[in-house]
Amino acid sequence: MSLTMMALRICAVEALKAAGTLVGQNVLDSEIAPIDMTADGRMSTSQDAPFIAVYTDGATSSDLQNTGLRSNGRVDLVFSYGVSRAMQKSNKQTGQAEIIDGIPVTDAHFEAVMDVLGVQISRVLVDPDNEWAQVLSELVLEWSSKEQLRSGSKIDAVRVAAGQLKFAVQVVADPYLGQLIAPGTPWGRFLALLEQEGLTQLELFRSALGVPAEGLYPPFEQLLGAPTCDVKSMLLYTFGGAPKTATVVEGDPLQGLSDV
Repeated sequence: MSLTMMALRICAVEALKAAGTLVGQNVLDSEIAPIDMTADGRMSTSQDAPFIAVYTDGATSSDLQNTGLRSNGRVDLVFSYGVSRAMQKSNKQTGQAEIIDGIPVTDAHFEAVMDVLGVQISRVLVDPDNEWAQVLSELVLEWSSKEQLRSGSKIDAVRVAAGQLKFAVQVVADPYLGQLIAPGTPWGRFLALLEQEGLTQLELFRSALGVPAEGLYPPFEQLLGAPTCDVKSMLLYTFGGAPKTATVVEGDPLQGLSDV
């Protein structure tokens, strides 16, 4: 895994919690088997309330030229969610069993819960008023694809329904060890939110990012966030072939370069 992938999950979990979806605060980070298959192929759940579980299933990067092994490339950001008839509760006024206030336990409304959760997840991830969602969107360079799956089963008198949203996203590379994290950058905003909310992962990220130390990397590399060899390969030293000592002067553009 990577720091960026961990940050994506935290941002997604906190964004969904802050948004007030149908699952409330029951948003899980990499929960092991909230929905499981029994030996006879039936589906079961360990959750006693509607839930969303967030995962980063894997990453693939084929272009390592500029970022090397810090690259994350394409990441699968996955949201599994589910409800079950065993999670029902009784409405004190009507006496009817309900999953969520106002949504009775019938097959049609059971499916409606799943549909609404899928819509809510997609909306929250791009909510301009949700700070966690905005940081997540800055860590994502491109939303490449979206896949929605649905499954369900009936176990005795208990009905379980589950869905999954899978997004393929292109994400930023991990910061290098000791990189200076400016407050207004995505990573700076992410760390500030971790501290603001008092999340336990803050110290883990601080340790993994390292303490910026003068002399650990040359100032040029700190400025661009890239090794000198990569900068040279991109011709940033020579501006496409002009000598480092060249200066631009007024006059004929064909004679605008003077080597000093």
